[in-house]
Amino acid sequence: MKSLLLVCAILAAAGLWRVWAGTGRERTTDTKAGPLPEPRPVEVVRQGVKGKQRLLTPGQRHRYTFALDTRTTEDTEGGPHTAHTGWGGELALTYLGEEGGQHLFQGRFMPLRVEAEAGETPVLSEATRRGFQAMFEQPVYVAQDARGRVVAVHFDATQDVTARRFVRSLLASTQFVAEDGATWSTEESDTTGDFESEYRAGGSANSYTKTKRRYLRVGTSVPTAAASPRAVPKLRGHLAFTLFEDGNVKEAAGSDVVETVTGSLHVRAETRVALTSVGVDQQSLSLRDFQTVRASLRAERLTAREPTELPTPAEDRQLVGNAKPVALMKQLAREPRTGTRDTARARLAALFRLEPSEANRAALQVRQGELSVALSEQVVEALGSAGTREAQRALVTVLEDARVRRETVEHAAKVATLMERPTAEFAEALILMADGARDEGLRNTAALAVGSVLKELEPMEPARSHELLERMLRRCHAQAVGRVVCLKMLTNAGTPGGLAYAKSSLLHPSPMVRGTATETLRMIPGAEVDALLDQVLLGDPSPRVRALAVAAISQRVAGPHLQTAALSLRAEASEQVRLELVRMLGGWKSVDEVVAALLRDVADNDASERVRRLAATVLAE
Repeated sequence: MKSLLLVCAILAAAGLWRVWAGTGRERTTDTKAGPLPEPRPVEVVRQGVKGKQRLLTPGQRHRYTFALDTRTTEDTEGGPHTAHTGWGGELALTYLGEEGGQHLFQGRFMPLRVEAEAGETPVLSEATRRGFQAMFEQPVYVAQDARGRVVAVHFDATQDVTARRFVRSLLASTQFVAEDGATWSTEESDTTGDFESEYRAGGSANSYTKTKRRYLRVGTSVPTAAASPRAVPKLRGHLAFTLFEDGNVKEAAGSDVVETVTGSLHVRAETRVALTSVGVDQQSLSLRDFQTVRASLRAERLTAREPTELPTPAEDRQLVGNAKPVALMKQLAREPRTGTRDTARARLAALFRLEPSEANRAALQVRQGELSVALSEQVVEALGSAGTREAQRALVTVLEDARVRRETVEHAAKVATLMERPTAEFAEALILMADGARDEGLRNTAALAVGSVLKELEPMEPARSHELLERMLRRCHAQAVGRVVCLKMLTNAGTPGGLAYAKSSLLHPSPMVRGTATETLRMIPGAEVDALLDQVLLGDPSPRVRALAVAAISQRVAGPHLQTAALSLRAEASEQVRLELVRMLGGWKSVDEVVAALLRDVADNDASERVRRLAATVLAE
């Protein structure tokens, strides 16, 4: 395919040009034109450390001023509606230490400006503004991974939904996520979803620009490939960063625009942010300050469906009324209508919150086999949705009791995957079940649940989560749990701690194992994983595994994979894999102009009519 070879040649030539240009050599000219001028010395801009190499000192406090403003325009049938929210003030960010692969910081905000307007009309009263500022008398705690990506924010109970969203928005707008090199692409998160960004080193020391490219997933974590193109917001943004020599952020400024179209409603949100360092000093703070208050905090990711707020005791009492556990269980046992049964189960969960002893009593009835299979499952769901540590402890006893029916134990393990705030104790019970249950199906169900529970536990207790994952991996290495099940468990966990196991599984002789390992890699962040997926796409002997690599790459950042996609289109023998590549490139058209050239080449020259037709269709969309 001549034109594809030309595209690849252009890519290669561009790389060679950059290498050649970097040597400072001048092109040869006609000697008759006279002697060449002396070349100017090339100034080498030396960048400092960043990301994994940054220097973090416990107790070091960085003080900043900040400003964040978002202006939203909704184009409706009745005309445009505008709104503005903004806040500014001072932020003190103190490094506390490392726990379970996460770097913890204490953040103290002093809001000096808080604004909210509908049209041109202010909507915040002075009392509301003072109440908002009072919420920040308590600090927040910020967890970053080694590269600088914010993985969780821990809030005090006094900080409401609005305050938490303001904080998450500011942290998302100013995070600097670093990989090796002077140019890199990476995945980040904001309050809307996970997005692709591209970084480039600037012309002065420790300066970088970040370009926000596109959303990969939106709030519900649905991949863009599985959603309507109109349902995925369009994103564009540019920010300029300056780092200190030690790799910490010194300044950040820029803006982004998010546009969403739903039916006839078009929403445009423009956000501008500025963060400026005003000083660095040392404080007598450490990781212990976070660990002391951890149990009273609530952890949220940047992209969060707002976590379900547990009802107040007064709301629970109103829901329960005068009902007793026996009456609610009888209603659950005989009620055939789903809606009415759900209401009865919610009332039982509220009762478990009000009277923890009733949770223990209900769990005992399940363990002793006093309830039918169907009713036991309803009680297990009520315990899981109660949202209290006491209810989780009662559910743990169900998992640990050998007398409990297989169906009920399996249902309890599945309920665990839906919990928003699982405890480490619950994860331990699942690991014991995965290790010791006599039934292979139960062991596998428990192992898969371990991954889901650890994913939710990690933001709250990273060190404990890491320790439990290592325990589970030891069982995997000992082959106490099947390799495919272990890989699926790691897929559910989505943690870098599973990278080594997934990487080793790519060498397994079974295509099923290699394919499952490829799906696991899709959920693990980082440039090393991008390189591994490229290797699978170009080198795995199984077309099915290569197609799974395309599926995984399609849900990750595009930048690192463009050249591999071009090479694969030229070398790939499987028509199905080439079809998947074309579908993937269709989602990348807005990322790089090279993509359109690749698609045009495929539409003109691919040996398969199906592939040519699909490429032409994708180009026309």
